[in-house]
Amino acid sequence: MVVQGYEWGPAVPRVIVEFNDKVSGFTKNTFKIKTGGVEREIINAYSSNKKGKQKENPSKHVTFDLKVSTVHIDFLGVNFGDASPLAYNNDSMKNEWATTFELELDLAENETFKIGNIEFGKKNDWTTYKKNLMENYIIPETDEWEKDTFTLNGKTLQRAAYAPEDALTDGVKNPLLIWLHGIGEGGNDIDIALLGNEVTALSRKDGIQKYFINEKQKGAYVLALQTPTMWMDAGDGSFNSEIDYKEGERQRSLYEVELFAAIKDYVDNNDDIDTSRIYVGGCSNGGYMTMDLMFEYGDYFAAFYPICEAYMNKNISDEMIEQVKDYNIWFLQAENDGTVDPLTTTIPSFYRLINAGAENVHFTLKENAVGSDDPSAVYFGHYAWVYAFNDDVKNEFDNSKVLEDFENITIEGGVLTSEDNYVTNANCSKDGNMWSWLASQSKAN
Repeated sequence: MVVQGYEWGPAVPRVIVEFNDKVSGFTKNTFKIKTGGVEREIINAYSSNKKGKQKENPSKHVTFDLKVSTVHIDFLGVNFGDASPLAYNNDSMKNEWATTFELELDLAENETFKIGNIEFGKKNDWTTYKKNLMENYIIPETDEWEKDTFTLNGKTLQRAAYAPEDALTDGVKNPLLIWLHGIGEGGNDIDIALLGNEVTALSRKDGIQKYFINEKQKGAYVLALQTPTMWMDAGDGSFNSEIDYKEGERQRSLYEVELFAAIKDYVDNNDDIDTSRIYVGGCSNGGYMTMDLMFEYGDYFAAFYPICEAYMNKNISDEMIEQVKDYNIWFLQAENDGTVDPLTTTIPSFYRLINAGAENVHFTLKENAVGSDDPSAVYFGHYAWVYAFNDDVKNEFDNSKVLEDFENITIEGGVLTSEDNYVTNANCSKDGNMWSWLASQSKAN
């Protein structure tokens, strides 16, 4: 099977089946297919080589292109990816590859086809062909990423790096985009971190890369890193947001030293990276870790793009706000986020930064999380990263009005408790493109 990343996570758009002889006399209507117990719509079926490249003449290999979509769960009111080979383990709080993801290939009613000279259907019965696809799958999107590990202090992080084609010969140094995954993508398989949040969108030339391509520059490098547990690990597997800190006491990650060292090691070993244009971002747990790096190593980076970040506002002192107010930051979250409450994190922190005099801090607050890979899909509000990867972060707040509103708000114990505030989705209407903005940032700004 071919696995590909989508806004909801990985899906299977293609299956390549090898028969014991050349196959002929078939169309897309000849067969019925199930993957993982879910009946799939066949978009196309054709003779191919073993990698799925179409051939004019009959072949032992038949490729099936399958429709990918989501399924709506009525009692939750949200959509999930249909027939995904990845499953969320509630105990470990991680996405894991399924151990069994079975292909069932059946012959449709009243249809026939041939394998060699033997016709199946009317003359010979066809027995359902079954195969555990987890035994043989490919992920073409991540094959172009260079994968390795980095170990320090007994902690090993996985890394995957994308290099734009011709970047080394374009005659200029190129920027670096860094991505930090959410809680579900921790572990020791970097492909899960690349597919769980569609990080592969960062490497697509017609997607995010287009903002980093000009007459000379061929694109941006991308570095994704994976922690074995979670970025918010307090040291014992618990969330560092649950520690009873004193107000204004920093949240500390078990991995902050090792993560920064892994980033710096990658940069130090790539002479083509423009060190004045290193951008770091991530979602949820990774949004927290983006904030952590900003507070602990902020001068190293040119800009930050934290998404549904989980650094509690109560743990950010006035001194920390003063420390980072002149950094280049773009926040993104959905108003109905039920996992990380924006009233405890991004919204009050944003107000405080603007009140402190921040001039290049931006915030996009969406109403909810809706898709474009499946335009009918509505996801959990926490899934704000779908807007980033779909290049749909194109509105922001008018910061002059945020500043005017500061005297009207109430923050108690780090939480925004006042109502009728300016910072609501209804007022997030000023034109502003996050990726275009990010591509223009440098430490000289």
